[in-house]
Amino acid sequence: MRSLAVAQAWKRAGGAATFIVREGLSGIEDRILAEGISVERLAAGSLPTSEAFVEAALRLGKGIVVLDGYGFVASDLNALSQAGIRVLIIDDYAHADNYSAQWVLNQNSYAEPRMYPLTNVDTRLLLGSSYAMLREEFLPWIGWERSIPQQARKILITIGGSDPENASKKVLSCLELLRQSDLELVLVIGGGNPHSDELLATVGRCLLPVRVERSVQEMPRLMAWADVAIAGAGITSYELCYMGLPSLLLIVAENQRGIAERLSEIGAAANAGTSQEFRSESFALQLKTLIDSADRRKAMSQRARKQVDGLGSERVRAALLARELKLRSACETDCKLLFEWVQDPVSRAASFHSAPITWEDHSRWFAERLHDPNSVIYIGENANHEQVGLVRFHIYDESAVLSVNVARGFRGRGWGKELIFFSTRMLVRARSIKRIEALVKPENYASVSLFEASGFQQTLTKQIAGQTALRFTWECVEINLSTSHVN
Repeated sequence: MRSLAVAQAWKRAGGAATFIVREGLSGIEDRILAEGISVERLAAGSLPTSEAFVEAALRLGKGIVVLDGYGFVASDLNALSQAGIRVLIIDDYAHADNYSAQWVLNQNSYAEPRMYPLTNVDTRLLLGSSYAMLREEFLPWIGWERSIPQQARKILITIGGSDPENASKKVLSCLELLRQSDLELVLVIGGGNPHSDELLATVGRCLLPVRVERSVQEMPRLMAWADVAIAGAGITSYELCYMGLPSLLLIVAENQRGIAERLSEIGAAANAGTSQEFRSESFALQLKTLIDSADRRKAMSQRARKQVDGLGSERVRAALLARELKLRSACETDCKLLFEWVQDPVSRAASFHSAPITWEDHSRWFAERLHDPNSVIYIGENANHEQVGLVRFHIYDESAVLSVNVARGFRGRGWGKELIFFSTRMLVRARSIKRIEALVKPENYASVSLFEASGFQQTLTKQIAGQTALRFTWECVEINLSTSHVN
């Protein structure tokens, strides 16, 4: 699923992707094909899986290969690199002896550079939950805000795609210890779960109402419905963080331990321990404490949302295109930088107020903007810490007006689109903005093309300082929980 998230982001940027998978994974193949992404099957044969994968990748001749699996070794990376293929390896806990790849990606909140001492000089490390790769269905929920009820009643149980130790049954069996008859439960059974029949029998005997969901395509909607989640501490943990859903995390595989421990440490989730050491009484007490404390759930929700903003797969896509972007809020020391940018002839020509600006006027204006709660200025920096441009917003209730300025040395290379994409989503996430507008001179063809390519729609014109301005608008997707669809 995390590889699918990367492929979806690559496809949204206009690229093509191919999945190389083993034969016999028809459910996974169907999901990939439904995204308009091609599939190459590895037939069972004499070659080990990793070697067969490398052989298929070389035959396909792709420029970038993403490796996601613990079976890949240094010789696989070398074979691809020697063929001129750039390699991104997705990792969880630094299990390999060497990471001689172009990019190493570890989306976990505990990931640190010291975990990867054996890399190439030019290897880029993409580490931490800002790179958490969420699938496309989560993107419309970026500005959605959760309300926290005084008493939690709706509980989502989602242990994972396979749940080999049937932790779901253990959870269901202990919920009656809560002695709370008004609970509503939804149990998600993954497509690879070998205990489906046993789980359905357990649901039938349960004294609490349990709705069973299979092959869920709208997981964000279930997470929005719930007040509390009980989940496996895998990729789902980051989806829960993104949705701000207070959660109890069960460790069902050893590579999930670090996730549960780290998220618990920062208060973004509660660590319920391993499924092997599951104790009904202590688990029920943990859950009861979370259900009864609205303050704890609110704090957990807020901390979780700060961990994952839903843009991780796009950050990975940008890194693959050598356009990795970090946005920071402008500060007082940026005054001179912005003055240099605003004095640039191209910037002056694009402005509706193109008269020369003095340093005194600029300094006064900049100080006012920094202290104005309705003004937001983001400075964009690339992987080399070079300033590539800025995006400025002025906020009016649930709307904002955007202006963008790409630094002279970075124009014509796609940085404007990156600045607009990431800044608009960050603003929506932080300030619950519903609509963003941009005003452009009709003769400013570069900006017209930029906003069209960034998903803005041209609407009405407007008069500014006696000049006609084209109005471009981007609307945040409206979420309606009372229906079964995203509007």
